Amino acid sequence: MTVIERVLCISILFPIVIIRGASDRPHIVIILGDDIGWNDFGLHGSNQFPTPNIDALGYNGVILDKYYTQQTCSPSRAALLTGNYPIRSGLQGTPLQAGENRYIPLDMAILPERLKQLGYRTHMVGKWHLGFAYERVTPTGRGFDTHFGYWNGYVGYFDYTITSPVLPDNVTRFTGFDLHHNLLPQYQFAGRYATELFANQSLEIIDRHNTDEPLFLLVTHLAAHTGRNGTELGVPNITRTNQIYNYIRVPQRRRYADVVNIMDNTVGQIVNKLAQKDMLRNSIILFFSDNGAQSVGLFQNYGSSWPFRGLKFTLFEGGVRGSAVLYSPLLEKRGYINKQLIHVSDWLPTLYHAAGGDVRDLGNIDGINQWDVISKNLTTTRTEILLNIDEFENQSGILGYEGRYKLVNGTYRNGLYDQYYGETGRGPENPPYNIQLIINSLANQAIQTIGDQSPLFPQDIFNMRRLLDMSWCRDRNFTPNFVCRGFCLFDIYSDPCETTNIVNNPIYSDVFQNLQARLSEFYRQLVPQTNQPIDPRSNPRRANNTWWNWLGREPPIGPIHGFFATIKNRICQRLMRFFIIRWLHIC
Repeated sequence: MTVIERVLCISILFPIVIIRGASDRPHIVIILGDDIGWNDFGLHGSNQFPTPNIDALGYNGVILDKYYTQQTCSPSRAALLTGNYPIRSGLQGTPLQAGENRYIPLDMAILPERLKQLGYRTHMVGKWHLGFAYERVTPTGRGFDTHFGYWNGYVGYFDYTITSPVLPDNVTRFTGFDLHHNLLPQYQFAGRYATELFANQSLEIIDRHNTDEPLFLLVTHLAAHTGRNGTELGVPNITRTNQIYNYIRVPQRRRYADVVNIMDNTVGQIVNKLAQKDMLRNSIILFFSDNGAQSVGLFQNYGSSWPFRGLKFTLFEGGVRGSAVLYSPLLEKRGYINKQLIHVSDWLPTLYHAAGGDVRDLGNIDGINQWDVISKNLTTTRTEILLNIDEFENQSGILGYEGRYKLVNGTYRNGLYDQYYGETGRGPENPPYNIQLIINSLANQAIQTIGDQSPLFPQDIFNMRRLLDMSWCRDRNFTPNFVCRGFCLFDIYSDPCETTNIVNNPIYSDVFQNLQARLSEFYRQLVPQTNQPIDPRSNPRRANNTWWNWLGREPPIGPIHGFFATIKNRICQRLMRFFIIRWLHIC
């Protein structure tokens, strides 16, 4: 064997690239809430129900005030894990459905795979929602050492079942159990409350972790997405829920409040466990919601993105302006509000850099390294965000000019969710904001064990919360009713509630033309959506009424398959671009 052959052999057998000592690399914990609205976190000004642990993370660390996600579940998760806009992976449209064969392209490396190259142990708990027809496209096939959770978009909070949409025959639906450890069904946990079960699994992972190795833990909660049948808001004790939140008029909103509050408690438990293991002082903890709330309509969870326009599924602020906090003792500046433009795709390069990786190794991706922007409160180099392009819905949007102007072209389902929704949480019937609850929270108590961490003072909390409150942007009775069937242009700095469409104002003609041109450029780069009908072969009845990897181990990849797939994609892309560009300029 030649020297070159030996080197190649070693590189194949031992692919981990050692950048610096494993003990120096920070532990990284990302916690995702699902469909939780901007107004459902106490730090944004609502008094309706508490989120003391999430608030404590932000007040002790950094609150990201201009953070943007994608409009729905699968696109947000694809952007998080790939560092790319979903238009690069064909996942920009409808989230994956139960029994659909769709996934992140295997030639697109994702965050756990990147971190494993730096020596990380990688674990995931909770929702995947990025494909499972093949074993290879599930979390443990994409870089996670373990996964405990579900593969679909939601499940029942207690029974872990989900029913597919209607199949092409317009009659048949499939229902199956979806709770797996790696690839094995976990029937024994049926009846356990999902939020608490996922928290316990996360705590066990931290407890068992060898602290000499860096940990990457991704916890993606079911809360506060609706559960079984797309309508359930499961709580452990409905009598207790109604007693605690009896001042909330709508019963379903009471349930939602408890769902969010229980999830918040688990955030505190995770932070506390990191402190007990002496891992917190070298950890990065990120919490955010994958998209806005769904106050009404499909998967209605009674969340609130007040005072913003729009909901989940839309490109208005109510759908894509994310709620995010980050805590780490490694931050050079803590206890402040970051006003820089940040997108969910930025986490891959940001965390890869924080882990000691060279972001140049990531190649040409849409995300940018924002670590110094967050750690030092520096000015970002990000000047725009492609909010999304959904060529099936004829809906697109872009945020430009350092995040000041937003151009939206078209709307979701003819304006179904284009208006204003959700409760204000600021009426006299609600309890006052409880500062002591934040100070006494598990998260804050754990953080205060860090040597150089400044204590939280009530006045500082009040001041930060006042600056975060967006009540000023719209009177609660001012709800201008219009639908963006064509172009809508908004000044997000002065009008974050998107009350006034300025697209026809000649003062902004250059802004409109420039953003329209940028949208056209992104249209030319778009990979067509890879949506598929529900596959009849996925029927859970064939696997003990359990969702399974019905197409086997690996997607078919070979010269013939690859050749025809490439030709098909090129034809589809050219046809799609031709018609979309024509439509864009006509509008």
